Amino acid sequence: MISLNDREWKEMFIGSLFTVKRPRARSEKQYHSGQTPFIASGNTNNGVIRCCTPQGNESLDKGNCITVSPVDGSTFYQEFDFLGRGGAGSSILLLYNDRLNKYSGLFLSRMIRQTCSKYCYGKMGNQEGIKREKIMLPVDSQGNPDYVFMENYIKERILLLKQKYSAYIKNRLQVKNMVKPAAAHEWHEFFLTDIFTQIKRGKRLKREDHFAGNIPYISSSALSNGVDNFISNKDKVRIFSNCLSLANSGSVGSCYYHPYCFVASDHVTGLYNPAFNQYHYLFLAAIMCRLTEKYNFNREINDLRISREKIILPVNGHGAPDYEYMEQYGKQIMLQKYQQYLNYIGM
Repeated sequence: MISLNDREWKEMFIGSLFTVKRPRARSEKQYHSGQTPFIASGNTNNGVIRCCTPQGNESLDKGNCITVSPVDGSTFYQEFDFLGRGGAGSSILLLYNDRLNKYSGLFLSRMIRQTCSKYCYGKMGNQEGIKREKIMLPVDSQGNPDYVFMENYIKERILLLKQKYSAYIKNRLQVKNMVKPAAAHEWHEFFLTDIFTQIKRGKRLKREDHFAGNIPYISSSALSNGVDNFISNKDKVRIFSNCLSLANSGSVGSCYYHPYCFVASDHVTGLYNPAFNQYHYLFLAAIMCRLTEKYNFNREINDLRISREKIILPVNGHGAPDYEYMEQYGKQIMLQKYQQYLNYIGM
């Protein structure tokens, strides 16, 4: 197995390794939805905030480069051509190197992120400043960046992860569950209070009162399963586990299943039933997310509204929620996703 200790490491200026450019002035708001990634400042989804349609004969920013956010130093390798946010202030930075490929790009982007993570709104990065930043890289016998080593190191790590995921998934594909389509089932309305035995809002915890730790802090985000931070607070907070979180404000209606212990902010409500397993919760979360069509910033989900809220669920022959069907349906969907993933990674 390749080790990072197999090579000597040397400090190098980013400007000596890359040609640094900026996209032309453009904003995602001027585009219609499409298939071309729009890359902007952000630390999720590889910097992609949406997919757009280029205007006329507009030239795209060339892929096989590394993008850096001047706002927080988020760094990603971009394999394909894209539309990059340009203009004053938060224009992303584009780093090009003729020796770059998918694997060395992933290695280098990690090194650059470590250096540029110091960027913030009060100290933003810029085209000239990033050239003076230094990163540590493995070097060959002549003291030059060892791109072959970087490439081989990432290839090996990807292969190991694929093998790990493949073994995990194949063990679960041994169970087969076939159920009839959801459209073929009868569905009825039910109050949330009839489905969940506990419906409880989280507790306010100001950002400045967060203590770093490993407990997920769930707030009203539509990203990352609602995880907003990782904290260690255990006093004057509300801790939940094995339940759903429903965003009351912000990304109103976003709903996620959490099999682990977490701290909930006052912007989310925990929904719990001791009889439910992960498949029940995942099925219900998909149904609950439809509430995003009903609520918004001007009409949030308060305690009174949630006590009167209804959702539609499949029913059994007695007219009660068919939890057995929900469980088997959830397992079948999971198996399909497992197989799709195996096909995608070629395992």
